Amino acid sequence: MALWHTKARTLVQGRLRSLQLLDELPKAKHKRFWFHCASLGEYDMALPLMQACQAADPTLEIVVSFYSPSGMQHYHKRGFEPFAVFYLPADLPRHMNKVVRLVGASRLYLLKYEFWPNMLRAAKKRELGIYSIATLLRPKQVYFRWYGAFFRKALNQVLYFGVQDLQTKKLLLVAGVAADKIELLGDLRFNRVIDAKQNAQANVLIAAFAQKQPLLILGSSWPPEEALLSSYLNFVNFSPPSDLKILIAPHDISSSHLAQLKARFPEAMLYSKSTENALKDAKILILDTIGHLSAAYQYGHLAFIGGGFSGKLHNILEPAAFGLPVMFGPKHSKFPEAAQFLALGFAKELSTTGKLKANIEEFLNSGEPLREKISSGVEQMRVNLPKQIVE
Repeated sequence: MALWHTKARTLVQGRLRSLQLLDELPKAKHKRFWFHCASLGEYDMALPLMQACQAADPTLEIVVSFYSPSGMQHYHKRGFEPFAVFYLPADLPRHMNKVVRLVGASRLYLLKYEFWPNMLRAAKKRELGIYSIATLLRPKQVYFRWYGAFFRKALNQVLYFGVQDLQTKKLLLVAGVAADKIELLGDLRFNRVIDAKQNAQANVLIAAFAQKQPLLILGSSWPPEEALLSSYLNFVNFSPPSDLKILIAPHDISSSHLAQLKARFPEAMLYSKSTENALKDAKILILDTIGHLSAAYQYGHLAFIGGGFSGKLHNILEPAAFGLPVMFGPKHSKFPEAAQFLALGFAKELSTTGKLKANIEEFLNSGEPLREKISSGVEQMRVNLPKQIVE
């Protein structure tokens, strides 16, 4: 079955090639650190630490492994080039013993909750320092079940836990991890989005579209968010408050989905087929490209982020870094930043057209003071990286 699913087939083929590719990996000439990231999201989380490690020692060789094809296919777009990148093979003793030996690193960094027992056992056997960074755990995970003793043992192979929240710290203590191994570190994605904001490039087309008017950005949207936005526009009879402009950046930019969006928003223009002059009078712009959304937030005034109706909320830190208040659907329990933003007044949860309308009006009326509060609040969440995990 897996071989007939494109993503699964890519993963299977990538894993099969990994051991062969690692056979060709040169032996370390300098200090070498290994970062394991489940997918692109964890890679983004690791980037500030990788860059800090590289800055501390320019000769450092950084090797990255991924579990998901999304990481392998898109990591190069982040502007940081590791020494080597490979798919992590299946967590079998014979595979992991070989991988750890061939990688030849002195440290292994695990992002969020990537604890593979045989991988950790093999790393510990070869005396790697094992660091878990931006660790985020939940009570229902296998480590905290009555049958999870085997997996709890894996946690005790870790030398240092830099956790995202207090709940994770408490769970680790319950699992028997020593208190002196745990530090409340935070989410390194804050560092990532703050740096991205500072380095954001201007976009002539989006600037021509926005014209400094109130701009709602529907970021990484799925059909539920798009349907809600369409319902809102129908509800206000296509006369949004304050001459609001709307930028839609769908998660799915396939031709079939773009056709559906054009049918739902017939007056919308496509970014890839637009000119500066044409965009000045446009009300809705569909961002049908990859790689422009993050910088587009610099022109926005508020954001509605996708994934909150499926439990797979997309990045709300990027718009917040630019001071945008954010809105999202009700399924966000796996994302502590959502609860944090709601508590601070940086965000609103919604599920109905009426809520969307009320939130848009409230955020637009709040104006620049709220934007400054959000931008400043995100800046204060930057993680100070301890020396012990960098050098």
